[in-house]
Amino acid sequence: MKAQLAVALALVLGVATIQTIASPVNERLAVEGGWIEGVADADGLNRYLGIPYAAAPVNERRWAPPAPVEAWPGVLGAGRYRSKCVQPKEPNEFYRAGGATPGDSMDEDCLHLNVWTRATSTDDRLPVMVWIHGGALVWGAGELYPGDELARMGVVIVTINYRLGPFGFFAHPELTEENKGQSGNQGYLDQIAALRLVRDNISNFGGDPGNVTIFGESAGSWSTNVLQASPIARGLFHKVIGQSGARFLPRPYLKQPTSYAPSAEAMGQKMARAFAGGEVLDLAGLRKLPAKAIMRNYENDQEVFSPQLKGIPKFDWFTIVDGFVLPESVHDIFSQGKQADVPVLIGSNDNEAIPFNPDLMTDLLDPQIATRPDYSSLMAEMVAGQLPEVGEQVYEHYPDSTPARARQSYIDFQTDFLFTQPTRVWADMMARINSDVYLYWWNWHPSIQGDMGLKAFHAAEIPYVFGNLGSFIFNIDDLPEDRRFSTLMMRIWTNFAKTGDPSVEGLIEWPVYSADNPEMLVLGPRIYRVGGLRAAEVKLITDGYEDRRRGRSIVPE
Repeated sequence: MKAQLAVALALVLGVATIQTIASPVNERLAVEGGWIEGVADADGLNRYLGIPYAAAPVNERRWAPPAPVEAWPGVLGAGRYRSKCVQPKEPNEFYRAGGATPGDSMDEDCLHLNVWTRATSTDDRLPVMVWIHGGALVWGAGELYPGDELARMGVVIVTINYRLGPFGFFAHPELTEENKGQSGNQGYLDQIAALRLVRDNISNFGGDPGNVTIFGESAGSWSTNVLQASPIARGLFHKVIGQSGARFLPRPYLKQPTSYAPSAEAMGQKMARAFAGGEVLDLAGLRKLPAKAIMRNYENDQEVFSPQLKGIPKFDWFTIVDGFVLPESVHDIFSQGKQADVPVLIGSNDNEAIPFNPDLMTDLLDPQIATRPDYSSLMAEMVAGQLPEVGEQVYEHYPDSTPARARQSYIDFQTDFLFTQPTRVWADMMARINSDVYLYWWNWHPSIQGDMGLKAFHAAEIPYVFGNLGSFIFNIDDLPEDRRFSTLMMRIWTNFAKTGDPSVEGLIEWPVYSADNPEMLVLGPRIYRVGGLRAAEVKLITDGYEDRRRGRSIVPE
């Protein structure tokens, strides 16, 4: 009772709800904003779903930085998920189950987080793992990643929603003026607001605010990489896990055009016209548009949604050097050793881009079918659109001498320039600080309805990390060997969260990655060390980006 009174008094006085007196972790507890009531399972798991961490970003708050959460009356029921953030339909059929569907509950009022804990007392101070979902910063939701199983490993699990696409990453001159020189990167500001609520309230769930690991996959990994770079996120986390992604490529700037991109504000003005169906509206007018109309017009405008590859939005605009979240590019911050000095566990998968293959369903149904896309042309189009700086050298590493070889090169090049190279750069950049970095290469092939043809595809590791094999969006076959492998992966991830070292005593001694010892651990049917994996391909792509970066002269808008 004393502890509850202390928390209630803290809420009234407007101070952080950090408990100093141990109390039980029950279904009902206090957080910033008021009392919540979660759900207690018979096996000791408490779930608290749909907890607001910021004020609803609606009306005049649309596109504004997240505002403090508003207090609610009475007790907020926290036994169900709340709305997903507004997002378009996922164009990739394979991943569609993880995106939004027409029947989903979507709303701009979506800044919520979810907590799973098996702590029994606020004195338990369990390590905390905050998951940032992927989806190209355009799709996804925290609810897709239930923490029931991972919480069995002695950690508190948190998943979050954050604003996406045109609502979460929109720069505009009027917004810049309104926010004292800063706009864009709203989704990253949401993530930081969620981490602040975790810091100030997680002890009430039995978690340790002094031991928080952020982890994410794909765009979630981009996010952890950006948060490690961002000075305004300092102190909100103590370890980082990045799964398949980083943001080291040259970034657009808020106001200034470069030799490789117009300014983010200029792109934002194009997006604003798309939102309004071709009309030119001021910020007040844009804020009056219905969210569904903005999303519909955004999806239908190919210049802002899908400029290069069918179904792929222009998500490279969804991370800008805004002078606030990122005072400099991620690359420049890391190259100067200005990133958060915390341990990092990062890696990528052997066959990431297989699901992006335009002939995916044909490959799965009948690999011998004669009708195929012209992969040589697709490869040339992709290189010209994504990284023309590599030029003809690309074919020395990704040959297209036969149709079969061209198809494989198409997949391999996408895998490497989207995932392998950024991850390797991240590992190399850690040499500028003192904390250790551990690198993995995922090569476990899941079985989906008895078929292992997708190999180690993009996001294949997620259900193993969360222990949700049969219930995750891919519906991986829950075989005994997969279950054992999943248990080991959960131990690795939570060991890192607990200690900063992913090694498993008696099973895995993980090498620290460095320039002198560039070894990684292959995670597959056989777990072993390897060095120099795809080194030549990584160098080709890195050199291409360096050529682009050196040509970063300012040009007229």
